[in-house]
Amino acid sequence: MLNRKIVLLDGTGAGDEDLFPILDILMNELHSTGATVQTFPLREIKMGTCVGCMGCWLETPGICLEPDAGRDIAQAIVQSDTTILFSPVTFGGYSSEIKKIQDRWIPILMPDVGLYRGEVRHLRRYSKYPRLVGIGVQRQPNNESANLFKVLVGRNAFNFYAPTYAADVILSTDDPDRVRQQLQAVLVRNDNLPLGKVVTSLMQTAVTASVSAPTLDAPGRALLIVGSPRVKSPSTSGVLGGYVLNQLKQRGWETESLTLRGHLLQGKGQTEFLAAVDRADLILLVFPLYIDSLPFLMMKSLEVMAEHICARPQESPKRLFAIANNGFPEAHNNAPALAICRQFAADTGMIWSGGLSMGAGLALFNGQSIEEAQRKVLPVKHVIQALDIASAALANGQIVPPEAAKLMAKIPIPFMPFRLWRWLFIKLGNRMFRQIAAANQVGDEERFAQPYAEVGSA
Repeated sequence: MLNRKIVLLDGTGAGDEDLFPILDILMNELHSTGATVQTFPLREIKMGTCVGCMGCWLETPGICLEPDAGRDIAQAIVQSDTTILFSPVTFGGYSSEIKKIQDRWIPILMPDVGLYRGEVRHLRRYSKYPRLVGIGVQRQPNNESANLFKVLVGRNAFNFYAPTYAADVILSTDDPDRVRQQLQAVLVRNDNLPLGKVVTSLMQTAVTASVSAPTLDAPGRALLIVGSPRVKSPSTSGVLGGYVLNQLKQRGWETESLTLRGHLLQGKGQTEFLAAVDRADLILLVFPLYIDSLPFLMMKSLEVMAEHICARPQESPKRLFAIANNGFPEAHNNAPALAICRQFAADTGMIWSGGLSMGAGLALFNGQSIEEAQRKVLPVKHVIQALDIASAALANGQIVPPEAAKLMAKIPIPFMPFRLWRWLFIKLGNRMFRQIAAANQVGDEERFAQPYAEVGSA
């Protein structure tokens, strides 16, 4: 039975009018239970995007620095009994409309980390979080994409301490009775969290190229797209991607680099962005993990590129390579994001050249150059080796060998057991957060603030 308060995040965008009948059926089902439903049509709501400043953790704990609708939606989610994500399945993930608000969920957790079900997670800020339900809609059946969507919803539920969750994918062409039955089932069903082998097997699939690529006769042109939203300081993504791009340049490739900002995906900026995509033989996507997936602007860029590429015949398929880094010690957290990149390649007719997944990106680099990082306490030799192997393969038009992915995901300290590395990571990470908060005149009591807690709840 559904709970009393429901928040529905409507992730449909321009051109998704054909999905409205399914949304109407969903709304009828929700209202028939007598629940209070608060709907947010995200395409109509103006809000800023997360820029990774961590101010919501270390300056105004629990509240984003951006005073807009993102705060109101975050509060509604925390105070709901069930939060529903309704979205067209986009390369196996959510639409960019969902991603925009989802990236703003960060303040409803603590910056501090600890162990939860065997993985390092941010600690809960609130004692109660809502049940999570993900409802994806496909226009054409695609089992791989549908399964990826369900895993992504499950990883969100895991990270945000949902007491229960469920996810399903509906075909837009199904008759209304079948759609209604699927919705009724997912609204009350409890799915198992995707942990352990479910995620590690997805990682193996995500980083591996699906086909062998023909060797290039001559160097081509590479486009680096950096998806880090950080605007005030260099990003780890920019450092990693820049290293690969420089390696390609030394091997005779022409190179171009773009760091995603909002102006690149609209108007004149979008025209210039797509022209750069057209010029490229190889596209490198490099980004940090945001809420188990790609950051909003990176997801938006995939939507823009897909519409453009699929609307015009390609003389020869482009190649796609991706690097994802996340702040936890477990590299497998990047699995859904890299799988989305791989599905994007399949949907646009690109050659998936493979991917690299790095854990503890903030601890290893924090935006410092390769040279600066090498002088730090934590060794990054394995990262450089992985990038060198990947660069050499890409320069020759080959797929990136599994050896590179294995090196990138290694524990940075040689011969250290993972459990010890994880303990050290938690201890040093929490100390760093406390120190930064203290420098901002934020004490422990303020750091644990619960601004969206309802009166009478903890």
